[in-house]
Amino acid sequence: MRPFILICLFAVSGYAATAQFTVLPQFGLENSKTAVAVNQQSYFSPLGGQWSPQAAVRLDYAFKKMHGPFIELATSRSVVNYKFSDPQNATAAYTALRGNMQLRLEGGYQVTTKPLYFNKSAPATTSTSSTTSHCQKSEQRTGCSKYMTHSWCGGSKTTKTTAAAPPKDTRSWMRLQPAVGVAYIPGAPRSDIYQAEPAVYQYNAGNWTTAVVSSLGFEFGKGTERTYTISLNYLKGLGNLDMKSMNTVVDNKPITTTMQSKVSNWSIRMGIPISFGKKQAAAKQQATQKSYNTEKRCSQYKMEYHRHCSGY
Repeated sequence: MRPFILICLFAVSGYAATAQFTVLPQFGLENSKTAVAVNQQSYFSPLGGQWSPQAAVRLDYAFKKMHGPFIELATSRSVVNYKFSDPQNATAAYTALRGNMQLRLEGGYQVTTKPLYFNKSAPATTSTSSTTSHCQKSEQRTGCSKYMTHSWCGGSKTTKTTAAAPPKDTRSWMRLQPAVGVAYIPGAPRSDIYQAEPAVYQYNAGNWTTAVVSSLGFEFGKGTERTYTISLNYLKGLGNLDMKSMNTVVDNKPITTTMQSKVSNWSIRMGIPISFGKKQAAAKQQATQKSYNTEKRCSQYKMEYHRHCSGY
């Protein structure tokens, strides 16, 4: 058991050495739609889709800059204060107001794709140099006794090719960042139907406590720099949206009023990533050299001959 635990700790430490921690402050707009069903009738939206400003900050921990968990703190405004005086006519005579801004906590997992470049990279340059030498000697002498000497040398020839280091990559790129998770709102307001004012009842529609969230981020950068991120986010409320009921007496008759709500919203946000991680040292580019040498060859040929001269 102990060796297995040691192996797991070693693997986790290896991932942590190449992990990157990112803080992403974001600002944008949220469109929330809350619908209400009274006495199990069809759902209707008292306020329709409502826009509101949204702020968020995400903290993610990416293993090898590709995937990892995240947590987020964001604003939310999906509650609708639904007020009515007559329980028997709650769908016709009512007032609806937007609730206060809330803070929600999110957590999940995010995956980052490889960069998608907008242009091609510049090719690496090469340099070539060559050296050639050649020598030749010839000597000839004439006379009654003469000889001839011929000398030839084939010099060495060298060809040198050096591959230069590739240029610094300054291309613009984009990466996709899909994510999925859950959200939670602590300290939600009352969700039942209660008497808020004399002869006025109130139901807080869209008062969810848990939800499922998903997002698709588009991260842009240039070279090794991450510049900004644009994300599309979706939320679907789940918890605390079950049916609520209220019992009243009208004209000595007991009346039960039921209400239920559902909520969903989507938002668009823009942020600037701030990365914290151990930067790896850039590998040194070693120049390669290829040479072809021909051995020096020398040959000498000496020819000597005598000729007899006779005088007159």
